[in-house]
Amino acid sequence: MWIVVFLVGIIILLMAWILFFGGAGVTHQRKLRKEITRLKDELSRLQEANEALRATLGAGSEERLRRYGKLFEFIRDLESLRCAIAGSKICQASLSKKYDTIPGPDMLKRILAQPGVDPVIKNRLADELLVGEVGRALMLSLDKGFSIDKAAANAGVPLVVARGQITRLQILGYLDSHLKLTEQGREALV
Repeated sequence: MWIVVFLVGIIILLMAWILFFGGAGVTHQRKLRKEITRLKDELSRLQEANEALRATLGAGSEERLRRYGKLFEFIRDLESLRCAIAGSKICQASLSKKYDTIPGPDMLKRILAQPGVDPVIKNRLADELLVGEVGRALMLSLDKGFSIDKAAANAGVPLVVARGQITRLQILGYLDSHLKLTEQGREALV
């Protein structure tokens, strides 16, 4: 009798072990089903996002190009102005032909006067591309009365870079000839 009870107990233990802890156990199957469901949900979400992206990239891409064309042209002109001030003859010639003036504050005003882009965005982009972080640091130091050497040290740039940046800021009208901030320079610091 004890042998029968012992064998039945062993059989029950083996069946429990096979069902719950084996490779094809119930708990393992439940985990796999949950993982499959989660992956199916993720796949459907990604397919919907993919379809939405395809719809946006399709026929609307020409519309976006037309809409942002003026902004791209504006940024290209600012980059060309920066290169022209640095000495690029090609940029100077193309901008002089387009705006009928030499690189300087007048040309910057004409670039900023171009229609098609929000004026606040234009001014902010011009300040970011033409002044930058180094220019702001230099202008702040110069506004406090520091020398060019000390302003360059505060900005963390070599003196030759600081002088080139200061020259560009003067040409564009952010600094006057006495290295004082102009109204345009004060607006760029904000």
